[in-house]
Amino acid sequence: MNEAPGLILPQLPNNLESLFKQEEDIRVKSILHINSDNDLKHHLEMVHDSLNLIFDLTIPYEPLSDDETTIQYLGLRLFNSIVCALKLLLSGYYQNSVALQRDILETGFLLDYFTIDASKIAEWKISDDAERYRKFKPKLVREALDARDGFTGKKRGEIYKMMCEYATHPSLSGVKLVTSSGGARIGAFLDLPLLKAILEELVLRVPHSALVYLHHFKNLPTQYLKLQIDFFDKVKNWSVKYRNIDLSKIDMQTLKGWIEQIEIQTKTLQKKTL
Repeated sequence: MNEAPGLILPQLPNNLESLFKQEEDIRVKSILHINSDNDLKHHLEMVHDSLNLIFDLTIPYEPLSDDETTIQYLGLRLFNSIVCALKLLLSGYYQNSVALQRDILETGFLLDYFTIDASKIAEWKISDDAERYRKFKPKLVREALDARDGFTGKKRGEIYKMMCEYATHPSLSGVKLVTSSGGARIGAFLDLPLLKAILEELVLRVPHSALVYLHHFKNLPTQYLKLQIDFFDKVKNWSVKYRNIDLSKIDMQTLKGWIEQIEIQTKTLQKKTL
């Protein structure tokens, strides 16, 4: 039977259709591998729970102030970057996933910076491009956070630099994240060690950023209390099991123990990229 005149089909050129089919095949294999590994499955669940928290504080929650509205704009960015980083990771685009993780890192740092002085939220909002770069550029934000926490090792800067070098900026080092056992690859490919290492890196960033995001909402309605408590419990259990950190009392000070361990720790990724 001939197709109806003017019928528009959901079809792309053959090469693009083939590429997307390959991505979906890799996604299925990635998920099967994660579900077969209890630790990786737990990491993915922790990312999922963090996304749920960010979503609930960004969409159904009605902000009580202009500052909360501004924070929610950053929550939108944080949520989308996490989802996209995960999607690219599962589909076999490891370098591109890490590039988006840098965005998660930078947004999380900015949210954390605002916990030092809430007046900076409005200042950031009304700044023009030149002022925003001068007052809130990533290096200044990282240095302020290091000073608050008494850190001298500049681990935040090291993480940021690593993600720039291997994923964001064009560099020869970055070739390692598009290289499998068969050599450099174009398009999506499956590499289980990279899948594991980058998921482990992602779960170091996401729950902490979600907790910092939550910290900005001081007077949550009662219906959000269970959401908050449930998330705290999940983060505590995950932190004890995988980071050996006791978060029995979660506040910005006890989170310092987590931050101290968020450095370049993905050993598999490091070995892969050296």
